[in-house]
Amino acid sequence: MIALVDLWPLLNRIGWSLPLFVIAFAALWFAKLFYQWTEQFNFSDQLTEKDNPAFGTALTGYLIGTTIAMTGAFVAMDAVVDGATLLSACASVAGQGLLVALLMRAGVLILSRGILYRFGVRDEMVRDRNVGAGAVVAGGCIATGLVLRAALSGQSDSVSAGVRDVLVYWAVGQAILVIGAWLFVKAVRFDIHKALEVDNNASAGFSMGGFLVAVGITVNAALKDASSDIAHELVITLVCSVIGLGLLVCGAIIAARAFLPESPMAKEISVDKNPAAGLISAGCFIAVALLLARVITL
Repeated sequence: MIALVDLWPLLNRIGWSLPLFVIAFAALWFAKLFYQWTEQFNFSDQLTEKDNPAFGTALTGYLIGTTIAMTGAFVAMDAVVDGATLLSACASVAGQGLLVALLMRAGVLILSRGILYRFGVRDEMVRDRNVGAGAVVAGGCIATGLVLRAALSGQSDSVSAGVRDVLVYWAVGQAILVIGAWLFVKAVRFDIHKALEVDNNASAGFSMGGFLVAVGITVNAALKDASSDIAHELVITLVCSVIGLGLLVCGAIIAARAFLPESPMAKEISVDKNPAAGLISAGCFIAVALLLARVITL
């Protein structure tokens, strides 16, 4: 049996971490409130009165993305040894939580204006209950959370340098997401905007949302342990992203033919609106990205 003395380091670390957990959860709650305050519709009405699956999908992605981002705000617990260092760690997590709330919300706006720019995302989710649009928003939010997690977990020379670094890496990540979405639109053999706006094609939304998550995984791996040497980190990130985007498209095409050989993936998604095909497509993108991320971080 495991002796209590063997468990003591784990229990001690969990005990010191509990205040950070509470603050991080409060930051998640604040991020959701901030999203609500800056929108023009009532979240509770959409989720409970209208049972809107499209907004439910988008909000789920937003909360998951925010949580992923907040995991990058936690400090190494071996640095917390007394009340003073714990207080400093709590202040750090709280401050980063506010920054995460702002940048996650800004990420939704960039997604609406830079990726799904041909139609009103809010109207598609709220008025038309478009699950496909909600899935793209969810995927973009998770991708943003992955970028922020890597940026927050890096090493900076000072607090001001840390804020600067996070803003720069977040902006670069958003730019790569927009470029990746553009590449996705060009690579698929159908009009993704028409499929989402006109056809309310949830399958297309699942596929594109999965692609955005895959891009986020790639950027997260490239930014792992990023420092304040911005020029150096940007070169690594851009090189990894270029390679990653190419491999995502090629790998997903090969994987789609391997896992769905009976019918072309594009037909299943655009014509048949097959949700299973959209989910398999998303899974292929994410699988390729996870393998690539492992290679990058070896």
